Formats: sequence, structure tokens, C-alpha cells
Amino acid sequence: METRILLAIHAFASPALDRLFWLSHHMGTFRFWAVVASVAIVWSWKRGDRIEAGLWLGLGLSTWALLEGLKPLVARPRPELWPRLVPESDFSFPSGHALASATLFPLLAHTLARVRPDRAAQAYALAVALALFVSFGRLYLGVHWPSDVLGGWALGATQTAVAYRLVRRRAPDVAPP
Repeated sequence: METRILLAIHAFASPALDRLFWLSHHMGTFRFWAVVASVAIVWSWKRGDRIEAGLWLGLGLSTWALLEGLKPLVARPRPELWPRLVPESDFSFPSGHALASATLFPLLAHTLARVRPDRAAQAYALAVALALFVSFGRLYLGVHWPSDVLGGWALGATQTAVAYRLVRRRAPDVAPP
């Protein structure tokens, strides 16, 4: 079934969509998130929001650790259904792009919503849209199986929920994303 899903998505391939999802690929890379997390940590720290800075550091490191631990443990091969537009050499499960997007785009929205509460709804809507964009790009590019993306989302949502539960025990005024 997963092969059929990927082939159905690939049936819509075009040069314009190739470029669009090439961008989504870069929005989920370790380099992209390392820069975003570093800026968010420094910005939160300078604003005196040590809890937010700690969330960025903790969730950034846990995302990396989950990927480094699970990919070789599961050792699932990537799909090989058509020539790839982006190089990928490690294992398939979970999708690191989906995991990072499901963890860190909502955290980015939360960070922005704490500064601009009047824009919270827009920040969260954009976070969901970007996480979906990056994650769907993994399927369009043929570098992940649908269950890899779903697994990444589940892991990302779970670790974020756990982090916020722990933080709320220590600082009850911190609302979850």
C-alpha cells in the first residue's frame, strides 16, 4: 500500500513541484534546524526566558538523539521507486524531517506566540502548514515511506508534549503549544 501511495504522489511530479519540494527538503535539514534553534536559544536567553531557551535546547538535542538512536536500530531501507532529487544515505525510519518539523515548528510558534499573543493563532496555523509541507515533501521526493513520516510526527508530538508537561510542573504559567 505504501508503494501505491508514493507512486500516486509521484504521478503529479513536475519541474515546478520538484523545485518546491527541494525547498521543503532544506527546511527540514539538521543545518536548518541547528541555525533556527541556536537563534531561538540566544534570543530567548537574552529576553530572560530561560525556560524557552531550555525547551529549544532540550527538544533540539532530543530530536537529534532520537534520530541517531532509532534509524540504525530500525534499519529500514529507503524507497527506491524513482531517481532521487535529493541525496539520502542513511536509513528511512523515522523521517527526521517529519520528526523535527512536528517538534520544532510548533515550538517556534509557541516562542513567537509568547512574544505576540495576538498572533498566536496565525503562528500555530503556519507551524502546522510548514510541518505538513516539509513532511509531504519527503513523500513527493520519494525518500521516505508514508509510515516513516507518520512515525516522525508521532515521535515529535510525543516528545514535545512530554517536554511541556515537565516544564508546566516546574513553571505552571507556561502554556503548551
